[in-house]
Amino acid sequence: MVKRVAIVGAGVAGLAAARSLVDAHTDIVPVVFEKSRGVGGRAATRRIGDFCFDHGAQYVKAPTPAIRDLIVATGDAVTIDRPVWTFTRSNTIAPGDVALADEQKWTWPTGITRLAKYLASGIDVRIETTVARLNREGDAYRLFADDGQVLGNFAAVVLTAPAPQSAAILMAGNFSEANDLVEALQAVQYRRSISITVAFPQRPVVPWYALVNVDRQHTISWLACEHDKPNRAPPDHGLLIAQMSDAWATAHWDELQKGTYTLSEAPSPVIEALADIKSLIGDLGAPYWINVQRWRYALPDTATPLRSYERIVIAGDLVSGQGRVHLAIESGWQAANQIRALLL
Repeated sequence: MVKRVAIVGAGVAGLAAARSLVDAHTDIVPVVFEKSRGVGGRAATRRIGDFCFDHGAQYVKAPTPAIRDLIVATGDAVTIDRPVWTFTRSNTIAPGDVALADEQKWTWPTGITRLAKYLASGIDVRIETTVARLNREGDAYRLFADDGQVLGNFAAVVLTAPAPQSAAILMAGNFSEANDLVEALQAVQYRRSISITVAFPQRPVVPWYALVNVDRQHTISWLACEHDKPNRAPPDHGLLIAQMSDAWATAHWDELQKGTYTLSEAPSPVIEALADIKSLIGDLGAPYWINVQRWRYALPDTATPLRSYERIVIAGDLVSGQGRVHLAIESGWQAANQIRALLL
């Protein structure tokens, strides 16, 4: 007998869970619901003219054979060869931890969304569909869209949306006895992030691929040479991505909207961020454009201690308390294992 499982969220955690369930060749059939127009979540890629960039997750680490096998199975993954260095509030740049700096960093010529699209291949993914509520109906769970439409009945549910959104779905349904899980989800804390991508007519002459701020006192938390990745920028052109600090993002959240700006159009906080970028890499000339992307639930600072209730399983960044692609994948695999144990 076929048992359908609803997976809320088509980030890499939800897609990894769905892929694992499909590849197991059982009677468990996943259906993935995603509120946005595409898959991957923060494993997001954008193209502007001749430039292509990952403005969320920057790459994927492969600390285990299973993760590496998945990456290699996509068929076109490549590594970023230059290291990650560190910097401080005073712009002191140093090699940092050599072992960490030399860890393999995997990416794809067409962008990090290639991984999500590989995982989603052959899966029933319903984009632009917001799950607003789920009710328990006998032995099944009934999902409802934000317009009240019934999305179907399912034997189990995997929630991979950010913790506040998953908590809201549970609170809107008839799960008054799931207070412990709701409270655990509500306790998860996130840092906000605003990614600022800049296309320059020149490339910086630096020995590193990226810099990470180690004292958390700079306005920039991460600065990367996106042009180090293949097929990301025309020859000799620079493509830099700055992920701004939580404090900076919080301070400017309400006044900045996502979009692409010319230098003359850019809001004053973006001009200030551009000056901070130049303080680390020098003057590369007037930018062609500046792109702003906002991530409300960018990086979880805490993890949920509870991961399931009845046949509702939690997966994603909130399980590990860290924003790492490989950890999200592993949480999706763990969720799939839980679902199989519950239903088979």
